[in-house]
Amino acid sequence: MKTNKNFLIIALVMIAFNANAQFNTTNLSMPFSDAYKTARDGYVSSYKKIKLYYIKAKPSLIDEFKGIGKYTTLEKAFEQKKISVREMPSGGSVNELMFKNVSKDTIIIGMGDIVKGGKQDRVIEKDALIYPGQSLPMTVYCVEHGRWTAASGNNDSYTAGASFSTYHSNINNAVRKSIVQERSQSAVWDKVGLINSANGTETSTGTYTAVTQSANYNAEVKAYKDQFTKAIAADPTIVGLLAVTGDRIIGCDIYATPELFKSNAPNLLNSYISEAVYNGKNVTITDAEVSKFLNNLLASDAKQDKMLENNGRSLKVNGKKIKLTAFDK
Repeated sequence: MKTNKNFLIIALVMIAFNANAQFNTTNLSMPFSDAYKTARDGYVSSYKKIKLYYIKAKPSLIDEFKGIGKYTTLEKAFEQKKISVREMPSGGSVNELMFKNVSKDTIIIGMGDIVKGGKQDRVIEKDALIYPGQSLPMTVYCVEHGRWTAASGNNDSYTAGASFSTYHSNINNAVRKSIVQERSQSAVWDKVGLINSANGTETSTGTYTAVTQSANYNAEVKAYKDQFTKAIAADPTIVGLLAVTGDRIIGCDIYATPELFKSNAPNLLNSYISEAVYNGKNVTITDAEVSKFLNNLLASDAKQDKMLENNGRSLKVNGKKIKLTAFDK
């Protein structure tokens, strides 16, 4: 009887462990053949200076998140007027904004999402969910160091704070990585300045959002995006991607469901493509190097969380990850 009881305890522990560690090779289909560490057909797309490896959901992952429901992206929330974003009261603070969900939807906010307006354009520091009717203060970084005044017609009351009315995009991945690894406002400003300088989009306020004023930049991003969007749309099982340029891994993002990935993919692509346009090189990194990174990332939940402490982010709901972002060192 005691032996059976011990087996039962072990079984329950294993079930709990597997339920928590859902972003692993048990639930995810990897881009590589175990035998040869080469990318499999249908798991990779290349264009100019960027290569994407696709991570796909196995039936077990689909089953695990069958009842997850739908989340509205920050971009859609702005378009549909389902969210209010304002400077904090008492004159505002550079590194904090107040988000209020004024809808019946749950809104997902991504690390690297940019909101335009207020007293300075800002980029969001970490992923979050905002539930219906919830107000949530969020940490942000400034991406417009030369302005600290509300735009004309945007001078709200002391209580409300200056408001933001526009979603811009997900920021260049070099800035996303800096937010995670350097955690420094000055480092963010430095990278924004370098990106604007490289694209010839410097302005008096130094805002990152000026980069989209460059016709050449927009044309390059569109060419990349058109190429990868077709591949992503053709496969309903993709839940994540890993991007590389030159001899390095740009980053990796994985979502809990194909639907959640697809709704966030356009702005995620903006982030990766922007880095390739700004600082990309012809791809030389090997499939074996990429495979090693993914195997380390997805080996176990404990190892994964340890990697993400200084090189990534995760967003959990009821103890389960619904999004993971990871960068190489």
